[in-house]
Amino acid sequence: MSQHGKSGRGWAPRRASDRGSPWVRRGDSRNQGEQGRTHRGGRGGGGQNICRGFRTGHCRFGANCRFSHDPATLVEQDPLRPVRERPEITPEQQQARADYNAWKRLIKSPPIPSDTRTMEMLWGGALAVLDEGDREWTQLLPRDLDDEEYYGREHLQTLLSMVANSNGCRMFVDLAHPFLLVITHRTMLNCLSVDTFVGNLYNYISGSNGSRALPFFNRLCRAIVEAHFQPFTTELGVNVAGTLIAMSTAICELLRRERRAAFHEDLPGIVDSLGSIPDIIDIDKRSSTFQVIANRVAELRAMIARANGLLDQHEERREGSVSTTVVTSTYPRDLVVPGGRHDNDKMDIAKIQILPTEDEIRYNLEEYLPSTDPEQLHFLADPTGRHLDIQFRLLRHDTFGGLKEALGGLLTAVEKEPALLNKPKLNLGDVQVHSYPNAYVRYISYDQRRGLESQISFPQLPLLRKKLPSERRTYWEESRRLDEGTLLCFLSLRGSDGSILFFTVSEKSTAGKETSLCSESHQSTIVAKLATHNQVDVDSMIRLSCQNTRGVLIEFPGVLLATFVPILENLQSMQQQSRLPFRRWVIPDRIGANGNMSPFLDVPPPIYARGARFTFSLNAILKNADENLALSPNTAIDDPTTIDELEAKTRLDRGQCRALVAALLREFAFIQGPPGTGKSYLGVDLIRVLLSCKSEAMLGPIIVVCYTNHALDQFLEHLVRVGIEKIIRIGGRSQSTILEGKNLSIVSQGETKTRFERFLVAEAYTRLETAEKTISKRLGFLHSVQKRPDWANLERHLANRYPRIHAQFAMVDDDDGFETVGRDSFDLWVSKKYSSDSKEPEKTGSSLSTRELLQVAAQNVQCVSTQDRHRLVEYWVQEIREDGTNQVFEQVKSAEGFRKQQIGIYDDVDRRVLQTADVIGVTTTGLAKKISTLKHVRCKVVICEEAGEVMEPHMLSALLPSVEHFIQIGDHQQLRAKVTNHSLSLESQKGALYQLDRSQFERLSVGERERPRLPVAQLDVQRRMRPEIAALVRETIYPGLVDHETTKGLPDVVGTRSNVFWLDHDNVEEGVKQDMHQKSHSNLWEVEFTYALVRHIVRQGVYQSSDIAVLTPYSGQLQKLRAKMRNEFEIVLNERDQETLAKDGLVNEEDIGENQHADGQSESAKRPLQKKKLSDLLRIATVDNFQGEEAKIIVISLVRSNKDKKVGFLKTTNRINVLLSRAQHGMFLIGNTKTYSNIPMWAKVLGMLQATDSSANRMTLPDLVLKEGANLRATVVFLGAVIAARRSVTPKACIKSSPVLSLVSASTVRVTTAARNQHAAKTAAFV
Repeated sequence: MSQHGKSGRGWAPRRASDRGSPWVRRGDSRNQGEQGRTHRGGRGGGGQNICRGFRTGHCRFGANCRFSHDPATLVEQDPLRPVRERPEITPEQQQARADYNAWKRLIKSPPIPSDTRTMEMLWGGALAVLDEGDREWTQLLPRDLDDEEYYGREHLQTLLSMVANSNGCRMFVDLAHPFLLVITHRTMLNCLSVDTFVGNLYNYISGSNGSRALPFFNRLCRAIVEAHFQPFTTELGVNVAGTLIAMSTAICELLRRERRAAFHEDLPGIVDSLGSIPDIIDIDKRSSTFQVIANRVAELRAMIARANGLLDQHEERREGSVSTTVVTSTYPRDLVVPGGRHDNDKMDIAKIQILPTEDEIRYNLEEYLPSTDPEQLHFLADPTGRHLDIQFRLLRHDTFGGLKEALGGLLTAVEKEPALLNKPKLNLGDVQVHSYPNAYVRYISYDQRRGLESQISFPQLPLLRKKLPSERRTYWEESRRLDEGTLLCFLSLRGSDGSILFFTVSEKSTAGKETSLCSESHQSTIVAKLATHNQVDVDSMIRLSCQNTRGVLIEFPGVLLATFVPILENLQSMQQQSRLPFRRWVIPDRIGANGNMSPFLDVPPPIYARGARFTFSLNAILKNADENLALSPNTAIDDPTTIDELEAKTRLDRGQCRALVAALLREFAFIQGPPGTGKSYLGVDLIRVLLSCKSEAMLGPIIVVCYTNHALDQFLEHLVRVGIEKIIRIGGRSQSTILEGKNLSIVSQGETKTRFERFLVAEAYTRLETAEKTISKRLGFLHSVQKRPDWANLERHLANRYPRIHAQFAMVDDDDGFETVGRDSFDLWVSKKYSSDSKEPEKTGSSLSTRELLQVAAQNVQCVSTQDRHRLVEYWVQEIREDGTNQVFEQVKSAEGFRKQQIGIYDDVDRRVLQTADVIGVTTTGLAKKISTLKHVRCKVVICEEAGEVMEPHMLSALLPSVEHFIQIGDHQQLRAKVTNHSLSLESQKGALYQLDRSQFERLSVGERERPRLPVAQLDVQRRMRPEIAALVRETIYPGLVDHETTKGLPDVVGTRSNVFWLDHDNVEEGVKQDMHQKSHSNLWEVEFTYALVRHIVRQGVYQSSDIAVLTPYSGQLQKLRAKMRNEFEIVLNERDQETLAKDGLVNEEDIGENQHADGQSESAKRPLQKKKLSDLLRIATVDNFQGEEAKIIVISLVRSNKDKKVGFLKTTNRINVLLSRAQHGMFLIGNTKTYSNIPMWAKVLGMLQATDSSANRMTLPDLVLKEGANLRATVVFLGAVIAARRSVTPKACIKSSPVLSLVSASTVRVTTAARNQHAAKTAAFV
């Protein structure tokens, strides 16, 4: 196609007179073309030698330098880099280089008007480079387009300024198509290494507030419609549907990066055109293309509505009955609008600071908290904005609500009584803290890897002051105090006003440094960094350090910002973009809206499965590998023929078959799995099926999200066992040896960086190295000025700010013409020695203002009194500190840009590795931490296990932008999500308004008032519990639960007469004691009996202690059970229970590292496991941290026993369900039946047990068989302990006394006198 004669085709560049000529360039270079640039050695030049200044990032010649500024040359020629053997370049790589260089030549020359051929070559060539996928060139392309050395931006301007007349619409669309595909290409939008360059391009494309891009999109929409109706026999040369998708994606991305463009007057019309064009050009409404465009249009309309405040105020009348298991108020509440209560009370959640401000902490009235009830008024009427607003505010309040209240009270108390700062232990009510009085900011430094940091010192813990260094080290290493990432608060007084500053622990140093937690006997030092990033806090930190201000350091154990800040930030981002994938399922419209009268939502197949010929291959899960079976997306979910065939040809039961079909054929699917029904087994088969169509549907990796590390490890191990090897596990808390080599941190080590990335990393490293030295020098100077405000430190400031004052000190002669030597005149002036013989009397006094003092000093510094001289010096020091702090802040801010660039490159390496996986495994917390990377991984399927335990804000974050298929597997009738603030929980009366612990799974499964429910596929065959145990949950919660045949043959528990038994007692519990900081309940009698029962069962010789688990609802009881049993068993506490004990303050500080060797290693670590009396592991856990687990025998200590019949935690059916469904062979409950009979579900369970004589106040043991004597010995030990617990006498005395016979049933003591005498001596030794 010729470069000339194109105007006749009906299009032309926009006239220069309309918006300024795009052809005018700097100076006369616009006419030089390529010839005008050949003499330069910049990135486009021919100089082969690398510029030395450019290597360090400081070339003063810039674009005119005659040496090379090519990063590729830097990487190849840098003599400082180790020489590595270069891999052989393949012919494909050589061709890719040639293609890229050929394309690059196009942007080295300015555009020519009407040159459509160059436009086609430029954008078609760019698309070819990106499609080819060679990372070296796909990363250089956006950089070169953005480089001012070339004419990329001018070519962009030429395309964006095109205008199509009636005959040129087709040409316009044909030229715009590849351009749109380039700027929305996955390698452009997903590559974190080049995100800065891509952002620059979008900012240029946008123009001021969208003034360049949106008129272009407007013209393009009209051209598409006009081209469709033009009377030509040939079709458009491009895929119009693809153009529409690319255009909608480009507009979304543009608004994300340039939010002010949402206010452009053309935008609503463009979006309306995008929404109507699919109908005009007859795109099939059932196609994936139509749905993608519709989703984009809905997203854009929400963004426009948010930007302009055009929220639909239409509200329907509230009527009808409640369709939920949770009874909530239907009384209409007044509309409350946030804003104005304090400096962090904003209407827009995107403007709320995540951490509470000091003004917010001081606010002592009730803050704004919206209700989750959709029938209650909310200041936002847009459902998406409302939902995100509610979830953000509730999650933030759950994290900081109690903390703010406690700190606010403490701040007020300290201002009234400053001595509280020196109090060894602070009591903040229900908020568990560790306090370190007399703390101070020892030093501030800048680390190029971690940023600005503070060393905070405080007196060594009293129990460690007389310990050896090795003992102190072991204590701190074993203690969970001051773990990395933990939130800290430094509270101090500034005058009479309290001040707070938030930090996080950045390094828990215990060795290798002069200052650490254990290096000094009298003092500990922790390294922390500011939790906030604003200049006010940086100034406060530097002031604290310079003035050596003392305060109290407060630690909030278990509060890790990294676990929830990313979630809150992601919700803010979603709100800004009005983005909520699967909005119509997450926030269903009212029944009757849009003519839908069904009580259930009709969820279609995922978008990727809507193609005419697409089917799900089920061959991977068939029993017979020679057979073939496929599932069409058009199949009815409840089709009995399909279910029959699937059940016959696979190893799934009927309920699992129904659930598999439902999961595949619904884009938003729920599977409910009661205890023991094989949720994980089904999940594995589901993934096997999805991987079979991975290539065809371009699914990318499947992301598996679990609530706990243990559940995630188990699930991924199942995948490995069925042959799925391409698994990457995110997070460092895996305990699985099978998954060790599949962790992201290990796998990513094998991924190489591109030359461009290596250049960027090297450049950032050089800049950070320089910044570290500069910032450290500036911080050192600020410390020096504060410590020594002498002439050497103040001279430059006085010379710059107060030259007349400076001149009086610079050269001072006495009356005889002799120059003063020795101390500087300024230093003498400050000390008043120099002015003692001054002829001028002191004329100033403390009543003068600082400004007046400066005026006097400018005339004659000798006229300033001694007192006021110190005032001036303090003022100058303050000025220097403020100026220096500002410089430090700006330098740190600049350095952070380079550090983020480095992090972005490493994150992109992780992204590329993740993209190659079949399955990515991550916990909900890990997902939050890695959300910025995972958002750029192209994945279409997310499967969430344990969905009933996941808070909705976390679930919303899992809705990644590219997801088309979201499957939740869980059980809302087991444990709910955990909340920190009880007032937000359904278990509290007030919490019914907020229901933060109600998962999305439960909310949509049960349904909300006057809104349809999401259909749920329920599994119904349990393979875990013996029928007697399963009956307890079947009769109360799961009426359709069926026992698998294998459960009917489970063996009886050896050593007991009953497999399920409730031992009743009336021994009163130990209550909560606030004065002793006891925050949890316990029952000492149950501790003793549980200990005896476990010993008895283990000594039967059939069960290992690892087959047994001891459960209790309270952490207080957990701590006492562990203390009682630790001498007999190796106690195993899961990670979450350890965190709970630490957070509740139930870890005995004296026990940490109490048995130490000289080398600092704990005795328990040195002592072989077999030295335990019972050489096996015993699991002890709280109920809340045992969901998903099981054991052959479960022993339950219920704890609560009181006259008020208060049950506490175990009043909810969810917890009772979990508690009763963990055991396989046998279950033994120990508790007060009168206390628990007050709860309906417990009453029903007790009735069932009493009907089978499985509940009594004594426990009957089976007849003893005296073949070897072991049974008698174990039984006597057990009974002795039981009687000791009941009668508070020693076991030995009990055995010799008659109460033994009266307290044990007749069948228990059917032992001959001879047999007893025969074993008497032996028995006494074991009692």
